[in-house]
Amino acid sequence: MTRPVDKEIQTKTLHAEEVDVLRRHGLIPAGQYLDAVYLCRDTEYWTRWALRALLALGVVHLLAGVIFFFAYNWDNLKPVTKLAILQGGIFVSVVAAIIAKLDRAAGQALLIGASVLTGTLLAVIGQIYQTGADNYELFAMWALLIAPWVIASRSAAHWFLWLIISCLAFSLYAFQTLIPAGTLSAVELACLIALVTAAVLAMRELAVRSGASWLEADWTRYVLALGAVAIVFVPAIRYPLDFMPFIEYIMGTDAQVLGVLTFIAIVAALSVVYIRVLPDSGVIAISAGFFAIFLMTVGARLLNETIGFDWDVASRILPSLVLLVLWCAAVTAGTLKSLASVRRHISSGGSDD
Repeated sequence: MTRPVDKEIQTKTLHAEEVDVLRRHGLIPAGQYLDAVYLCRDTEYWTRWALRALLALGVVHLLAGVIFFFAYNWDNLKPVTKLAILQGGIFVSVVAAIIAKLDRAAGQALLIGASVLTGTLLAVIGQIYQTGADNYELFAMWALLIAPWVIASRSAAHWFLWLIISCLAFSLYAFQTLIPAGTLSAVELACLIALVTAAVLAMRELAVRSGASWLEADWTRYVLALGAVAIVFVPAIRYPLDFMPFIEYIMGTDAQVLGVLTFIAIVAALSVVYIRVLPDSGVIAISAGFFAIFLMTVGARLLNETIGFDWDVASRILPSLVLLVLWCAAVTAGTLKSLASVRRHISSGGSDD
């Protein structure tokens, strides 16, 4: 007797999403679901993914080797040798990237390597000549110098590297200048960077819809969504937990409701967009996970305001802990149920199309 999965798969080339639809309609038995998904594997895609992953790993190890080489042999190298090695490495990387062509993974990886070596060169110049430049000036100059390469490479990984360097430059400038002067607070800085990251995510979606295929990889969406939520999550969770002394010791006393409002606004925006407009269960899982943890901290705050967490009185601490465990379990169960509902909504919407 031929298995149902074999008949279905032999008639046409199926994708994993279509296997899910067949499973929901009862055409594929539960015991054969994994077999069906395995038969739908795109061998060419995974081969290409593996080659790019190994290429990226090799570039990272090579650049790490260059950096550690300088760190270990710093005292034994003459200034001209240090500069010559780095400048030679940048020149070779750029020329090799042009030869390999920038629309290929090898050329893009070489150009990323040149960008990293540029930052190392700036650091070495600062140490040799003792320029006295602030840290944020180094990162700002680094971002400025590699900007033409980033634009030319049309590589998502290169753009992310540039974005990280730019955010570090602004963050260091804020910590060294704006925050001490009272122009900006640490919470406001976190909220600002989170909003900028969310704006970059929006621009990414617009660029993809406009035909920028080099940004279509799902990881670009997930990394930006995770960054936007995680950056503002720290000040957001600090606000409901300001009754705990160790939280104040770790995060400081700069507790503002602005962090909570920004966090809720970003989570709400991601939920609306990636449920209704661009259905994506991965982004929803990221948002829901962080929001669930936030709700747990709010529950801890409410319990402290009502019953309290008096560690010296067992009659008060035990009920508080039991209620907190029950609250966390309820939030977790509700989050999982909501995610399952969203996943069914997204799947049904995809199948209708």
